[in-house]
Amino acid sequence: MDRVLIVDDNKLAVEIVDDLLTTWGYRTKICGNGSEAFRCALEFKPDVILLDIMLPGMNGFAICSKLKTDPATQRIPIIILTVLDNVEDRINALNMGADAFLSKPVKYQELRNRVEWAIRYKNSLDSMEPREMVAESYLKIMRGKSSRLYRHSVNVSRYCERVGKILYVMDENLSRLVTGACLHDVGRIVTDDPAGHISAGLDIVSALNMHPWLEPYIRSHHEKMNGEGFPDGLKAEQLPLNIRILTEVNRFVELMEEDEESAVRKLGDECGKQYWSTEVFKALKLVLKDDDFKKKLSLTAER
Repeated sequence: MDRVLIVDDNKLAVEIVDDLLTTWGYRTKICGNGSEAFRCALEFKPDVILLDIMLPGMNGFAICSKLKTDPATQRIPIIILTVLDNVEDRINALNMGADAFLSKPVKYQELRNRVEWAIRYKNSLDSMEPREMVAESYLKIMRGKSSRLYRHSVNVSRYCERVGKILYVMDENLSRLVTGACLHDVGRIVTDDPAGHISAGLDIVSALNMHPWLEPYIRSHHEKMNGEGFPDGLKAEQLPLNIRILTEVNRFVELMEEDEESAVRKLGDECGKQYWSTEVFKALKLVLKDDDFKKKLSLTAER
């Protein structure tokens, strides 16, 4: 039986959520004080944590950070359960390691879907490790080829991950987006030719088990929403959300590498020409408000 730890001091709200989760077959434990949350997690060993932000003793941001930095609890998915819904709070929660959000008052079907997703996500972490090892191995080769190629790939992957979370890309789709973004330019190990690096990249990953789902990230990362990209001239309706995120983030990082100050303006101008998705552009602008994320990204790329 999967376990859910509920960390919230609102007794009425907790009773409702607890009754629902129990009815759905989950084993639950309630913790109403922030200072007790970490101990409860260690003792109860939950598969998912529902965490309120406004708590006595220790607020949800601090609890989330502590849980995500301790080896004993860092793999437990944390769903932030709160009435707070402004951009700054969500960015802060993401920085502390939160995996998803639910707004109060809770919509019951949304609660069920989000908890089920979190269970699947936790169960899939072990199977993700070989994928991450493959991506890391290729990143090391890219770094040996060109530090710029390495930084570009890391930056695109990290921005894609953050934009994906804002646009509710979750579970296996998010993992694939992060890995696909890491490896979208893997063909540049062989050649920098605009068309040639795509075919080279497809050849490089052709023997991998993950090739069937990885191929679109390599093949389509230069497509545009209006069909003027390459190599296939695909339009928005032919591109899944993950690929739309990758194409736009890839272009944004290219613009940042040319001139950081004008990158957002230029990308906005290109959105006006229907090159890119306005939905992705709005999410990207939210990410750019997060100075801590950008600082961490810079430090990661320099390693």
